[in-house]
Amino acid sequence: MRKKWRLAIVAVAALATMAGTAVAREPMVGDARIPYSAVRTVTLDGKTYSGKVFHEPGKERLDQSISGIELNFILDLEASAGFIVVPSLNSYVPFHPPALLAELNRSRLKGLAVGEERIAGMRATKYRIDYTASDGVHGDGFIWLGDDNILLRIDGRVERKTHKPMTIRMELSDIRPGPQNPALFNPPAGMKPIPEEALQTLLSLTMKLPKGLKLPGLK
Repeated sequence: MRKKWRLAIVAVAALATMAGTAVAREPMVGDARIPYSAVRTVTLDGKTYSGKVFHEPGKERLDQSISGIELNFILDLEASAGFIVVPSLNSYVPFHPPALLAELNRSRLKGLAVGEERIAGMRATKYRIDYTASDGVHGDGFIWLGDDNILLRIDGRVERKTHKPMTIRMELSDIRPGPQNPALFNPPAGMKPIPEEALQTLLSLTMKLPKGLKLPGLK
């Protein structure tokens, strides 16, 4: 459960929704050169999540509902750090993207292109990915990048030595280029940090509740 909702970021995640690192200031895979908003649909092991993504070069936000709880995933791509904002609890959880996301950069894609397609009205180059990160997590599959470094689609799986492989598919739709509100990329003032374990427990509890029953205070 813990790994699935983390992969539902951006991130991330989706997931392997984007990749890169601040090392040598090389543009991250997925750190688009233009601002935009879009709908991001992520499928993890057959379970689909859909949310709204907002992007400015170096920053990204995904508004996502998981187990009936509204979450805002905010990423600082240059610092390889982020927050999971829980509006209903007036709190946020600091986090760092997985190494698999933080290590795949543009230079690693050289020579890996296998074709071109059109996705959401944009031209996309398809790349074959077969990479093991420094923490041992292995990503295998394909990614599609637009001309402006927009990560348009992912189709593959992630493997960790002591866990079952996880299949991941991500795709953007309704892409709308244009400036985004800078306030989207910071936790609202007055929110308090909570540990990751607290959010994990909350999500686990809501999954066990009878259908239609929500925890007090949650929308």
